[in-house]
Amino acid sequence: MDRSPKAETTRGHLKHRMPGRVRIVLDRPLPHSTRLESLATALAAIPGIDSAEIRPTSGSIVIRHRGDFDELRESIAREGIQIASSITHLQPIDPMGAAAQKLGTVDGAIARLTDGRADLWSLAFAGLVAGGVIQLARGRVAGPALTLLGQAATLTMARPLRTFIR
Repeated sequence: MDRSPKAETTRGHLKHRMPGRVRIVLDRPLPHSTRLESLATALAAIPGIDSAEIRPTSGSIVIRHRGDFDELRESIAREGIQIASSITHLQPIDPMGAAAQKLGTVDGAIARLTDGRADLWSLAFAGLVAGGVIQLARGRVAGPALTLLGQAATLTMARPLRTFIR
């Protein structure tokens, strides 16, 4: 096998990486389809790579491999693909924490507006009870009334467990 770098270098970056599989998004403009096909064939011939699939619509190559991908990068570069730095790791999303923080802000605002006589939990409880009573008055006992009153009861029982972040 020829160990010299290929004359035509194709650049790309890692878009997705997991054990045994990586996606490399190629820089635009994409090489000609014959170049892409020859790249896929050359990559699939590298020991440790099981397959290389060209995805022209996304402009990417999906490589299925065995072992550590970083050990294959040099061989991939010899075949003419220069891979830019690794994936940027995003911070994990915490929707529950974000919601608790926003609820804590609202709870604090209610407490300030009412001089500490009410909070979010007591207003939510009152709203649920009022909604339940209205549904009872309309004769909707089985569905809406019981659901609203049940949620009010849940708020009452869970009150000691609340953990809003102010």
